[in-house]
Amino acid sequence: MTMHAKGQDSSTMRCAQCGRPLVPDGAGEGTKPGACCPGHARHRGCEPPPRCPDPGTADVPQDRPSPKVKITSTRPGRDGQRPPRNTPADQRWFRDQVRSTLTDGPRFGPRKDEYLPFLLVRSSAGDSGARPFSGVFWESPDIFVVPGIDAAAAPLLPSTFGGVAKAGVPNTLYAQIWNLGKAPAFRARVEFFWFNPSLGISRADAQFIGATWVDLGNRFTRSASWTEARSAGLPYVTMGSHAIVRCPVSWVPEFVNNGHECLVVRVSEPMLDAAPPEQFSAAADRHIAQRNIAVVTSSSPANIDLTLDLGFMPETGPAEIEVVEADANGTDWLKLHMNSRSARFAAPAQKGVWGLLPAQPAGSRQLPVSGLQLDQRAPLLRPHETVQRGCDPLAVQFHAGIGDMQPGEAQVLRIVQRMGGLPVGGYTVVLLGK
Repeated sequence: MTMHAKGQDSSTMRCAQCGRPLVPDGAGEGTKPGACCPGHARHRGCEPPPRCPDPGTADVPQDRPSPKVKITSTRPGRDGQRPPRNTPADQRWFRDQVRSTLTDGPRFGPRKDEYLPFLLVRSSAGDSGARPFSGVFWESPDIFVVPGIDAAAAPLLPSTFGGVAKAGVPNTLYAQIWNLGKAPAFRARVEFFWFNPSLGISRADAQFIGATWVDLGNRFTRSASWTEARSAGLPYVTMGSHAIVRCPVSWVPEFVNNGHECLVVRVSEPMLDAAPPEQFSAAADRHIAQRNIAVVTSSSPANIDLTLDLGFMPETGPAEIEVVEADANGTDWLKLHMNSRSARFAAPAQKGVWGLLPAQPAGSRQLPVSGLQLDQRAPLLRPHETVQRGCDPLAVQFHAGIGDMQPGEAQVLRIVQRMGGLPVGGYTVVLLGK
């Protein structure tokens, strides 16, 4: 990757690897297409921006990567190779197994068969922890917001499971945590973060809110009702293998985004079921969940102008950003918002306009598209944008508007960023008639 001083003129930028001056793609004799300097291939990869450790945590330097755990399809002794029990051959087999463990490390079978916890914060209603997650991973049903209530005065069980954050006032956050393993989990840490609206969540942009702890029974531990419990002196409610925890610190969203922020919850047990400190992708790790949803409740008109950061990506390359129209009746979180599993919605009778403006450097001024007439907005907006991702932070502006919405009507729009054909982030906008 190339490094240069802030404010340095582009004509004097030099390659950090070979020291030669940087030149545009294909410019200059002997320069290959896509090269950063004559005869030198473009450097790929970006270093993450510097950040301070989260309160209550410490980054431990690790020069060598952790060894890879050897995994077999079956547990030791269940592969048909073990001799009859309590025989001399069985004793020799057992000694060989112990000796192999001491030299090569343990060989684990499927985690569901081991006496270990299996922590999970769901990304969808049917999420059982399998990763990578192939569906919409930014509409977690396990992250709750109760607006207008300070955490010190909030009840242990949220009064609503589909609340929407309010800007400029205290909001209380909750998370539902699951243990699907055969072993209980003690002193699991639950962390709450907020992000500016983003299509690429990473640790570089994380804003820590607070943390709490929870004890969970194994997957066979179930009770018929919520029971109050404590871990590390902090209260929560549990039903055995899963619990609802309250963030002990209130969250006050900023007015700059009208409360339309992204929320992330992380759970980990450092000894038996840890989550990497750099991991913030709900699609890649069951310990993480995201809720990236903005709700606009209006009658006439319903408008939203939203700037979405494209997030930090460790690899450069082309990115596809697309606006996808979704079925409101197939959006599980929307039923939580309405507090009814049987809630049904109609498509808006009046056709709306929505789309993206071209990507710009992060921090650029937002254009007031909502101030234009509906027929003047459509030529400015596109349902699809292609962006060449480098190491510089970028953002894209999204707009949606419907002139008139009746009660019972809903329009769900999902903005998805893909790299290499795979989704790396998303954001959901709901226009709801009242």
